[in-house]
Amino acid sequence: MTQNSLHPANGLAQADWLAANLHRSDVLVFDCTANIVADENGVEKVVAERDAFRQGHIPSAQFIDLQAELSDADSPYNFMLPTAGEFETALRKFGVNHDSIVVVYSTGNPWWATRIWWMFRQFGLNNAYVLNGGFRYWQHSGFPTESGEATPRPTGNAQAASERNLAIDGDTLRSRLGEPQLALVNALPPDKFSGKSRVHGGRPGHIPGSVNVPAASLVDPETGLFISVPAMTAILSDKQLLNPGRNVVAYCGGGISASLVVFALTLAGQENVKLYDASLSEWAHRDGFPLETTTTD
Repeated sequence: MTQNSLHPANGLAQADWLAANLHRSDVLVFDCTANIVADENGVEKVVAERDAFRQGHIPSAQFIDLQAELSDADSPYNFMLPTAGEFETALRKFGVNHDSIVVVYSTGNPWWATRIWWMFRQFGLNNAYVLNGGFRYWQHSGFPTESGEATPRPTGNAQAASERNLAIDGDTLRSRLGEPQLALVNALPPDKFSGKSRVHGGRPGHIPGSVNVPAASLVDPETGLFISVPAMTAILSDKQLLNPGRNVVAYCGGGISASLVVFALTLAGQENVKLYDASLSEWAHRDGFPLETTTTD
């Protein structure tokens, strides 16, 4: 991909490409940063980082509150997929058109952005790209920023297409445990995978048969950039996840960091990949849904 390319390549937008194309009316940029914080009693809540957006963001960017604006409001779990109609309505509100090039980023962990990239794909849309390095690398590169509220855009005409069935629910996954072609990958840090630390207050551990590919291991901690595709491929291949005959299911605590592993698998060429949407937010709280703990990966 060069600065003169009309579109970013392979789901990933580089900062220099965005800087060179930011003037285009069909290039729409969104900050989707959020965090999960716990109070002194351990009660967790989702915090959309809108205040940080007001302090500084990429010029012309808008802010997306993933939980409030792009998730199922009726689900008992955070961040669950909305209906296709709800997703389409939200995109139009943000001014997204059928020919828009959508670039999403976060100010911290990139899995907030890969989650939205994955949602676009789930609803049959191929026009979303993740900004490599996010806002951190954008600033480090010396590209311009602005502060204050976002400027609203005219209502768009985006239309969700046929759903691609890229998600799996807990009951279906439980019924498939033990299938030889099923490959489970847990995207959480090693201490949560092993069961040393709990996830969202549920039972500790991971779904039996899982391998661990921490989402953070796919990002350069110094720059915030994704590691190279060959490096990703090596990690995923070592875990035996790159095989056209395998059906890969990625999960985490709530369907967010696992989206980064899905993104990496897609960049590496693995086609049969699903995301367990509710992940351990559901699984670790349901009776009869097995978990195991380990002392090593």
